[in-house]
Amino acid sequence: MRLRGEEDPGIPEGFAARPWAWRLLILAAGPLMNMALAWGVLILIFLLGVPSSQVRVEGVAAGSPAAQAGLQAGDVILALDGVPVERTEDVRRLAQERKGRTVILRIQRAQGVQEVSVYVRPDPPPGQGAMGVIIASVPDYSRMQRFGLGEAMARGTVMFGALTAQLFSLPARILLGLVPAQVLQPAGPVRIGAEAGEALRTSVEVGSAYVFLTFIALISLAIAFTNLLPIPALDGGRILFVLIEAVRGRRLDPRREQVVHLIGFAFLLALLIFLSIREIGELSRGAGP
Repeated sequence: MRLRGEEDPGIPEGFAARPWAWRLLILAAGPLMNMALAWGVLILIFLLGVPSSQVRVEGVAAGSPAAQAGLQAGDVILALDGVPVERTEDVRRLAQERKGRTVILRIQRAQGVQEVSVYVRPDPPPGQGAMGVIIASVPDYSRMQRFGLGEAMARGTVMFGALTAQLFSLPARILLGLVPAQVLQPAGPVRIGAEAGEALRTSVEVGSAYVFLTFIALISLAIAFTNLLPIPALDGGRILFVLIEAVRGRRLDPRREQVVHLIGFAFLLALLIFLSIREIGELSRGAGP
C-alpha cells in the first residue's frame, strides 16, 4: 500500500510534504509493529508454558567409563549421585567435584529408569570428558512450566530484549569477526514457508505451541531487522533519506530519491526470484529418492 503523496512533496497534506520527524515516525511504525508482535508472542509463550530442560546423551567415546557402564546415545540423565540435573552445566559441575570417584547416574531410556555406575576420570584423554560422554541440554515437553501474567510479561520482556540485542548487534559482531558472515544468509519465502511448516509439525508432535510460537516471534524480529536495513525501497532505506534531510536541513531531490528506491526495488525483486528458485531446487533435491 502506497501513502498519498509518498514521493511528491508538492501534494498538499501528502506524505512527502509532512515534516521529516512525522515521516520518520510513520516509516518506523511497520518495523516497530513487527517488534511489538514478537514481544507479545514471547509473553504468550510463557503464559502457555515453556518446556523444562533435560540432559540427553548424544554420544559415548569408545573404551571410556561411560561406554563400559553401558551408556547409550539417547539416554536421558535424570540425576548424578542422587542430585537431580536439568542442564549440561549441572552434570559437568557435579562430575568436576567427584573426579577420581565412581558416581551413580540415574538414567531414562525406552526400557524405563535405571541406575548405572560410572567412573569419573581425573585426567581424561584429549578431546574427551571425565566420563567420556557427549551430552546436550534439550527441551522436555513432558514437563511444561507455566507462569502468571506478571511473571510471563517480565520473562517475555527479558527474552525479547536479549533476542533483539543479539539480532541488531549482528552486523557489528560480523565486522569484528566474532561470528561468521554466513549467519546473515538471506532466506526467501519458500524456505520460510518450509521452516514454518516444520515448526508447526513439531508443535503438533510434541503437543505444545511452544515451537511454532517461538518461530513466529523470531521471524517477526527478523522481518523488523530486515526492514530497518538501510537498503533503498525498504523502510530502513527511506529512513536513511529522512535522516540525511534532517542533518542537511533540506530534502534531497525527490526525483533522484525515487530513482534510487526503484533501483533498490528491482534489486530486491531479483533477489527474491533468485532465492525462490534456489530454495525450490534445494527442497526438490531434499525430497528426492
